Amino acid sequence: MTYHFRAYFGLVMMCLLSACASRPSTSALSVIVDDYIQVYGERTDFVRFIDFYATDAKFEDMVYGHTASNRKAIANFFDWTANKVIVLDNKAVLVVTDKLIDVHSKHVILSGYFNRFRYQGNELGPWRFLIKLQFGSDGKILYQQDWINYTPKSQFMTGVNLNHP
Repeated sequence: MTYHFRAYFGLVMMCLLSACASRPSTSALSVIVDDYIQVYGERTDFVRFIDFYATDAKFEDMVYGHTASNRKAIANFFDWTANKVIVLDNKAVLVVTDKLIDVHSKHVILSGYFNRFRYQGNELGPWRFLIKLQFGSDGKILYQQDWINYTPKSQFMTGVNLNHP
């Protein structure tokens, strides 16, 4: 009886250790997310930024009321070359203060703020944000949902109501 218990216990321990060793790691996804944050914050390489998105990615800006249903539409929304955003104070435009990565569901939550910037002659920011990302198995963003505290509110409250189920 003792031999069977030891053999069973050994087998259970091997399975547990094996399961722990084969658990998905956050490191691969974390590297992609850190790269995304850096590229977004520097705001200099638009081609590289858009490459983070899957071809059929979906985007929703919940406060502004904008949606995009593929990479091309997302590129048109962000279009850094046409938007002429000038970051002030020599700081990154995007600063992430907290990130949560769920490796099993491939969901990422980023929170932080956009530093002050000038857009179309107006000084805007700082703006706090919460960004939800879902990644595919290939490491590309499948879905992005933005919650940005746009101010002044009067300039940004003309979008579509995205509160439908």
